[in-house]
Amino acid sequence: MAIIQYSSAFRSLDNYVLQHNANTKDLSSHIRQAMILTAREIIKIYSLSLLKANSIQAVDFQNLPPLITNNVQLSKRARASTRTVQRHLKRLIEANVITKKIWHGSNSGYELFINPSILLIGGVKAVNSSKKEQPSQKTQTTNNQFFKNNRTTTCPHTDTSNNGYINNIIIGVHNLKTKASSLPLTSGYASRNATGNTFTGYTGKIDPIKNSDAGEIERIKQATDQTGTEISDVDQARSASLSLYVGSLWKLARNTIYKEHYLTQSQVKKAKELLFLWYNPVSDKKMAKVHQVYIDRIGLVQKYISKNPEKRYVQLPDKYFDPKNPSGFTGTRTWYYQQKKRELEVQMKLVLHAQTRRFLNNEKKETTKQKPRLALFRACENRLGKLGKPELVNAFHASVLNHSTHKFLQFNI
Repeated sequence: MAIIQYSSAFRSLDNYVLQHNANTKDLSSHIRQAMILTAREIIKIYSLSLLKANSIQAVDFQNLPPLITNNVQLSKRARASTRTVQRHLKRLIEANVITKKIWHGSNSGYELFINPSILLIGGVKAVNSSKKEQPSQKTQTTNNQFFKNNRTTTCPHTDTSNNGYINNIIIGVHNLKTKASSLPLTSGYASRNATGNTFTGYTGKIDPIKNSDAGEIERIKQATDQTGTEISDVDQARSASLSLYVGSLWKLARNTIYKEHYLTQSQVKKAKELLFLWYNPVSDKKMAKVHQVYIDRIGLVQKYISKNPEKRYVQLPDKYFDPKNPSGFTGTRTWYYQQKKRELEVQMKLVLHAQTRRFLNNEKKETTKQKPRLALFRACENRLGKLGKPELVNAFHASVLNHSTHKFLQFNI
């Protein structure tokens, strides 16, 4: 079933490397065992890629398509860091194991052209000697793309999955203060800038280097040189901002989940005092996003009550908005997460169906009007791959590939 026979290709690779190292006097240019293992993983990935490509459109073995991959995929397969993979690729290109690399930007995969004499596809014979230099080409190879100098910029790999909106709006604080304070610019004030909050539902890890509330920390740092009057002005501005958000959320709650309730002035006052505790630990920078999360959670409660208003109700505000009450507003955190999870699942299924229809509709067109099948297949596969859910890619393969190819992929990926 496989187009590339691993045992033959690996033997050819070993012989090629052996000859290359024997003909290379500079020990620093030798191909080491770790680099051979990386090359083997590249061959394995390429074999599966060719299998899928051949299932979509017959592959011309005299003009093989490139392997589209990235450092993250190779690092996982080779069990090495992305930097190590880059060094291995550089050496493999210098040795002509990989004949060419075409880079398409940091947010896209790159193309690798593997020496066909190593792959032994379509009757190509293994070469007896390795090439140390490639003839000049218009397309830039990785020799000039990687390590032009040793001072390369370290950039984080972009996560292109489509579920970022959840993490973007769930902001938090570490410790909730149970007492409303006048917000002095002291060590207690700094606690508002921590990044973990059981109220908003944030469960991510704290990065000790990157602090999303850097603006707040800078504000505190500057406050040490301020006069008492300036500090008081900052406190007043903060209090005014908190009061605005508290008043807005209370109006929403009063007009939705408490619209049929009679509330005394003392209950309204207590409700605002408790709501203040939900906003007090949040930094100014994240306040608007956290406020939107609270609005969504109130909306979930309203929806729940509206399904059976005669039997469903919420506690009075002095209990419901108490942060220590797990049966009150605190409990809606779980609801919120479940709702976002369902929304994300629906969104991903819609993307899967759209990409499947995109490919199948192209198959129904006349040959002259069809888009290139292999290019379209890879585009659909890449779109689903960016969601970070392998099961979606597998479902796409099951819908468009023939049975034997899909079954082979199931046991070899």
